Amino acid sequence: MLHCCQFKSENIYYLKDTNLYTSRKLAIGFCPVCSKPVAELVQEYFNGEIVRQTASGIGADEMVRENKDDIIYSFCECNYSKFKRKPFGWKYGVNKCGKKNNKEVVKQYAYDFYGNKELIKTI
Repeated sequence: MLHCCQFKSENIYYLKDTNLYTSRKLAIGFCPVCSKPVAELVQEYFNGEIVRQTASGIGADEMVRENKDDIIYSFCECNYSKFKRKPFGWKYGVNKCGKKNNKEVVKQYAYDFYGNKELIKTI
């Protein structure tokens, strides 16, 4: 996104197709220089022409409010949903020792870098 400088959007919302446009995306974020909200709506005509609309400040809020009902899903929801369950991607092992009924018990866990853990086995 571009406002006072080039920066990445905080979230991207994918919108429903209309009778004129396909591949609709609404990107929102805050400018790091002036701290204003910035919204960018990217739509593609059925003939392939791409239309970009950018708004900042109150105009960005209005753009988000106008397109709120067309939201199908967001980019953040997709990323977070696959990381919430079991360990995903790179994993590392952690052994934890404890005592149960005067016996030493070792539990082996698989951790990922997103904070998820799973008990592998107990010895």
